[in-house]
Amino acid sequence: MVIPESSRSISQEDLLRLLGVTRDWLASPPGRWLLESERAVMRRELSACFGQHLVQYGLAAELLDDERTVLRNHWQLDLLAGPAALPVEETQWPFAPHSLDAVVLHHGLDFCLSPRSLLREASQAVRAGGHLLVFGFNPWSSWGLNHFAGRDWFSEAGFISPARLTDWLELLGFAVEKRVNGCYLPPLKSQAWLDRLRRIDALGQRHQLPGGGFYFLLARRQALGLTPRRQRGMVFPALHLPPLVAGNRRTHKRNE
Repeated sequence: MVIPESSRSISQEDLLRLLGVTRDWLASPPGRWLLESERAVMRRELSACFGQHLVQYGLAAELLDDERTVLRNHWQLDLLAGPAALPVEETQWPFAPHSLDAVVLHHGLDFCLSPRSLLREASQAVRAGGHLLVFGFNPWSSWGLNHFAGRDWFSEAGFISPARLTDWLELLGFAVEKRVNGCYLPPLKSQAWLDRLRRIDALGQRHQLPGGGFYFLLARRQALGLTPRRQRGMVFPALHLPPLVAGNRRTHKRNE
């Protein structure tokens, strides 16, 4: 899907189409490589999260399929209804404030109408001491070149820089405890070339060099002053789910 260059916004309909195109791309060699790398990060880093309630929102609903036993209750939220996903509007999650122990945004900020609004909605559901786990595409990488050059779906994905996202998290009361980079090769379409160049990717991961195609931030909500009281038995404040509504967002091609 290509949004005209003269367009400075994306509608809900275009966003859903963009999600569909990108999810189809996940079945390609670079897409499978991306998910493989990110699942490896999740297996290592999710152990830092404690509690009972975890929510995932974003690009790949199956990212945590192998990690469902880490926290007792696990929900998947999506803009589209699915076999295991609750359909929600990105700024109206059906959870009480400070009721979740961990929230995973798997490129959710890269595919949304308003990254700041989505991040605010996700953050207010996290309890004091709870975690936000955020995956994002790095604009300062070979993957980012596709974004700025306007190639395929890359041109309309968010590509918010990790430095800017860290600033947003700090304003919301979170401290970034860890950053992990991954996918140091360009998103090559050839599986053979990806296999040949694996050593370069392994070297980048081993030394955590800058320039990875994706980044992962582990952020903990700070417990400053009075700790909000968690409402036991009130994770869901209501039984109904909000409907999807149309909206616009500024494109983040310029990393705004």
